[in-house]
Amino acid sequence: MVVTIAFLSLSCTRDRQAAETWSKTVPAKDKERFQQVLDYRKKGEFERAVAVAIEPAHGNEPDDFLLQATAITYFQRAQTDSSNKEKWVALAVQYSERAVKANPSSLVNVFNVGDSYMAAGMNLGTPQACPYYEKSLHVFEQLRADPALQGEWGTMDGERVLLAPYRKKLDQHLETLRSLGLKCPSFSKAQ
Repeated sequence: MVVTIAFLSLSCTRDRQAAETWSKTVPAKDKERFQQVLDYRKKGEFERAVAVAIEPAHGNEPDDFLLQATAITYFQRAQTDSSNKEKWVALAVQYSERAVKANPSSLVNVFNVGDSYMAAGMNLGTPQACPYYEKSLHVFEQLRADPALQGEWGTMDGERVLLAPYRKKLDQHLETLRSLGLKCPSFSKAQ
């Protein structure tokens, strides 16, 4: 089962194809909870979805996968509740940042936080978007320069993968981001 939500693909399979680059595989321990999160989201019950995702399980805090699922939930809520959009976008970014802090060695998490910054900007519009676009550009440029992405093959979240599709998708995001940033006066200085 592959689930495409907002700006990320969260995959339940181990099959990595170009269309699924920068996706996370649902950890076995999170499958049931993640399905509940999806079910609540479909019903528009965002607070229940968040509660399921961030509730400590077996005395452990939620892992990076569930934190990122929470970020996506808040981005979806921002789409349905425009009167509180800024609040939901801020929470989405906060949970995406928590996900990367929970597992900073995951290049997918690093990509996802950059994607969250870009999505935040796209949700908010100029001038509020500009600082998020700058953060996103910074994350993506650092990721693009990471030696772990330079060879033909590499490891993403424990899987051996061809890196060209990852670089291609990253380059597409950089191009989109640079285009979006043209509306920001300070953006050209950040480049």
